[in-house]
Amino acid sequence: MLDVLSQAEIDRLLASMQTGEVDETQSVTNETVRPYDFKTANRFTREQIRAINLVFKNFGHLFSNYLMAMLRTNCESELLSIEEVSFGEFNNSIPSPVILAIINARPFNGSIIMEMTKEISYSIISRVLGGTKEIDSEGRQFTEIELAIIERVLWQSMRIFDESWDKLMEVSSSLEKVETTMQFAQIVDLNEPILLVTLNIVIGAESGLMCFCLPHQALEPFLKKLSTRHIYSTHAQQTAADPERIFKTIKNTEVEITAEFNPTTATVGEITSLEVGDVIQLSHSLDQPIIVKIQNVPKYLAALGTSKNRLALKILEEVRGDEDNE
Repeated sequence: MLDVLSQAEIDRLLASMQTGEVDETQSVTNETVRPYDFKTANRFTREQIRAINLVFKNFGHLFSNYLMAMLRTNCESELLSIEEVSFGEFNNSIPSPVILAIINARPFNGSIIMEMTKEISYSIISRVLGGTKEIDSEGRQFTEIELAIIERVLWQSMRIFDESWDKLMEVSSSLEKVETTMQFAQIVDLNEPILLVTLNIVIGAESGLMCFCLPHQALEPFLKKLSTRHIYSTHAQQTAADPERIFKTIKNTEVEITAEFNPTTATVGEITSLEVGDVIQLSHSLDQPIIVKIQNVPKYLAALGTSKNRLALKILEEVRGDEDNE
């Protein structure tokens, strides 16, 4: 920013211009020139970062709910920051050992990385195995059993990751592999710009970080969709009536169907004196139809019979009840 001249400096400048004697030793402005590094040019706009912010706030909320249900303890998730850095900077900041999930997320162009620090990883492992305290992780590597437990958690988090993108696009992700060092997790060039998303995960009294590395080349084909305006417009379109989708959902919905005889009354003494081989006489005649209920609501009258050596019902007529029961 340029310095503001004082009134005395303005007077001296005007006087020197009138006399034609300009003091070259006096610098009116003190500008500093800084060379521009094209390797660090920003590739993501503020609007795109705001859209990513909404996506991962949603992910944090869903992931904390999943951890609470699985670990049976209080869990919280907070989005700390979203910043644009180079992959080399991210690579140099990763400690060892650490959990690195290489994720293949379609339709993104390439892989992304989800990092889980050893503090949060060992906290999850301890509670899955029935413990309540953090495992001493100083100077030790993950065992095969611990990696298998974490891999199961990561597979479940893929479903949550896909769901968090629903308002922007349909994403289908799968866990490609799990590594414990960055040596085997080089997914892009070191100079490639990435979005580094950092979340703070709290499990009980312990906390740790979870980070997502989103390379620019993976998101580049979909940068136009990364805007809050697109999120709200897409959400409005999804909430509109879609008859075909509604019909498909209803068609695949499971309902419970029961067939009941007329109820029979008995005394407590008769019930307690029942033995194997006793016969209970029902208050239901053989030629009387059976009531078929759907979700405990009477809907049809049916005749009892057999089909292929199995009990079966033949629908006779529909039961017309009150509108509240329809």
